[in-house]
Amino acid sequence: MDQNSSDTLESNIWKIALSDILFSFGLINAIYILFFRFLGFTFNDIGLYEAITSLAIITTELPTGVLADSIGRKWTVSVANAFMLCFALLLGFSEGGFFVIVFAGLFSGLEFSFKSGAKTALLYDTLKELNREDEFLKISGRINAFSTVSRIIGMILGAFLFAVNPRLPYWLWALFIGMSVVIMVTVCEPKKSKQKYSLKTHFGDMKKNVSFIFCSKKLLWISFFFLVADVFAESYWDVFSQAHLKLTGLNPSVFGIVFAVFAGVNALGSYFADDIEKILGEKGSLYIIILVQVLLFGFMAFCGNWVILVFLLVILTTTREFSWLLREYYSNQYIPSERRAGILSAISFLYNGLFGGALIIWLFGYSIDVLGGSKTLIISSLCVFVVGMGLLQLRYSKFTF
Repeated sequence: MDQNSSDTLESNIWKIALSDILFSFGLINAIYILFFRFLGFTFNDIGLYEAITSLAIITTELPTGVLADSIGRKWTVSVANAFMLCFALLLGFSEGGFFVIVFAGLFSGLEFSFKSGAKTALLYDTLKELNREDEFLKISGRINAFSTVSRIIGMILGAFLFAVNPRLPYWLWALFIGMSVVIMVTVCEPKKSKQKYSLKTHFGDMKKNVSFIFCSKKLLWISFFFLVADVFAESYWDVFSQAHLKLTGLNPSVFGIVFAVFAGVNALGSYFADDIEKILGEKGSLYIIILVQVLLFGFMAFCGNWVILVFLLVILTTTREFSWLLREYYSNQYIPSERRAGILSAISFLYNGLFGGALIIWLFGYSIDVLGGSKTLIISSLCVFVVGMGLLQLRYSKFTF
């Protein structure tokens, strides 16, 4: 690689970081439900928006991953950010109505699926071309840390601006998203498939990407392990966390501050994720992720004090962040560069589909309604322990992976 090419690729790192930091300055994060209500939408409407977002993700996750490998990852990430720019402008100038909910859900889902896999692939292959892929966990952790700080500042400022004018957070966020798109377009594409693109090869590549996961013993294990390591925590976080905090006596008026604290601790954990992984090693890191969750779910099942629960949730959310970073780091080591975005998207698709992620989240909520929060958390603890420890024994004791 000549010096000019090396310098150009080196600039990718700060450009990807800056684009992500600007995009993450989400002034709407703490007020988007309030804004939907300001526009006159019911909670049922908000549920419909979430459902449309999920449907858009499920149906476009695989094809957008293949598209990223075909036309270039920087372009699909740029398009993803542009979809969210449309989302911000649509709501910022909207007066409400059914079609606003429909298009907001579509834009939100398309942003996720166009970016899923592509953003990680863009950074990893940049580092690989520079012979620095062993620094991926360190650099991705640092980017995530600074983006989280940006998100915290955005939440605080957004809540203030909402009180001045409910539309201001969306207008200002649109400006930051626009800057993130401009920066992303200037990124140098490190790796792109040389195969000529066609609709026939597109569908063939989707099938090949899913097959690749099942043909790679190590990648399949990693994909399934991190499903177990995350899906129960995600279920708790999305379905029960705020209600649980309220049940233990925490006033909802301070939720914004509490969740900002969670994000701040996440940023710190992300920044040092590489150092932690080096100290613990792969085996130690994976065992810690499982055992910490098992113990946390057990303690949380019987926790009746909000101070203690907040402390436990700080540990839970930090462990989740560490787990996400490790999943990207370990997965990328077994994926060929020319198909990286498509295979990462296929992993995400399998997480929610065949591996049952979406079903487990639904069953978690159903279990809370039927059995209550405490019993559901105990069941979650047992499931993570039995399946997680079983997978770890499979990897480190019986077979050689």
